[in-house]
Amino acid sequence: MRAVRSAALALLLTCACIERPFDEAPAQAVRAKVDRSTLRDLLGPPPANATPVGAVFGNAAELLAYQLEPPALVAGQRSKLTLYWKCRAELEPWHIFVHLDDTTGSGERIHGEHDPAGGRFPTDAWKPGDLIADSFSFIPGRTPLFLFLGFYSQGESRLTLTSAGRGRDDGNNRLMAGILPMAH
Repeated sequence: MRAVRSAALALLLTCACIERPFDEAPAQAVRAKVDRSTLRDLLGPPPANATPVGAVFGNAAELLAYQLEPPALVAGQRSKLTLYWKCRAELEPWHIFVHLDDTTGSGERIHGEHDPAGGRFPTDAWKPGDLIADSFSFIPGRTPLFLFLGFYSQGESRLTLTSAGRGRDDGNNRLMAGILPMAH
């Protein structure tokens, strides 16, 4: 019986081993392919009335500015936030996270995690020099909101905040870009 058990264990270990060729090269990252002619509405500089930031992530993506429409939040009314990015160097695939935190400290947060331009223009398709307008909408509550943002990939991996510009680094590769005010 012991000989049968040893033979079965040896067979199991032999079958479970997966050999890889010695000279196998690591897979090259596949860059996203997009039809840039369909992105004209997303490409261009921020308007003069946008709030300047100048924060840089991974020495590759710069948040030039952001714009809130309407310019002040109205409780229960849809608002549009546009982030204006400049690509400084090629990027891997990253998602953008936006945390709109209640300024009263209640712990309430609006999450704005998304792929740039609603998935139409992923970061691995950005080219150095591109100016990207990335908009999304949300419905605020009754208090001003802190605007925190950054880039993330799988799990909790975040792109390094290289420079906070006019914003503030919270120490977790998350930029506090400003406060979105309430209308009076």
